[in-house]
Amino acid sequence: MIKMMNSTESRGTQSIDRTVGVLKHVVANGSHGLTVADLVALSGLERPTMHRIVQALERQGLLKRPAGSKRYVLGDYCRQMAAAFADRADLRTVCEPALRGVSDETGNSAFLIGRIGFESICLARVIGSYPVQVLTVNVGSRQPLGTGAGGLSILSTLSEAERNECIRANAKRLGSYGSLTESTLRALVRATQGRGHAIIGHYSVPGVIGIGMAMRNATGTVMGAITTASIDSRMSRHDQQIAAASIAKHIARIQSSLDIL
Repeated sequence: MIKMMNSTESRGTQSIDRTVGVLKHVVANGSHGLTVADLVALSGLERPTMHRIVQALERQGLLKRPAGSKRYVLGDYCRQMAAAFADRADLRTVCEPALRGVSDETGNSAFLIGRIGFESICLARVIGSYPVQVLTVNVGSRQPLGTGAGGLSILSTLSEAERNECIRANAKRLGSYGSLTESTLRALVRATQGRGHAIIGHYSVPGVIGIGMAMRNATGTVMGAITTASIDSRMSRHDQQIAAASIAKHIARIQSSLDIL
């Protein structure tokens, strides 16, 4: 009897793991969505098993297929879960004073960057006072993790296995970012880890240099990143040091609020 219960529990846990794994793959691919064939290839599961999983997720509102499409994207219930989580603690509210502080001190725009799967997303933006501003990154904008300062700083905090998975997943998209390659991105990660903040220029937006720094809470969980960016003529080595110091200072000022998120 005991042996049968353990076997049943094991199968139940495996089923949950598989289902959550499928959901994570869809999250990681953002609005592009994934077909059943894509999910089979990514997960290694048999097609009949995958069909059962996606149908169950679809019934629960966690996945959906837009009209006329074979690709699965996140369902409407995911939006409700995100809203419920946001009610608990809004990272944007916590970070707003830091964004304004960085923007005021540098004269440049400041950004709050988060992570969704293999992508970074702009969660908030404060426009700087200098007449020429970098405004190509709008709230809600997404790009491959590591192609901007915020994403690069977050990518640099991941475990080697997770980082490699992310870089491989985005490899085909790097060609859209100037001369950025997998090897270049890995070199940028090493440099970021060495100095404690990200510096990246000209890949996402030509003629622009961004500085970014990841934020952690009390448990060590990476909550996102704060970045600032400007045209290269305003980003000398000295300017970069000032920007990095400003970001670090203002993250420290909100650390107690980050710790309870």
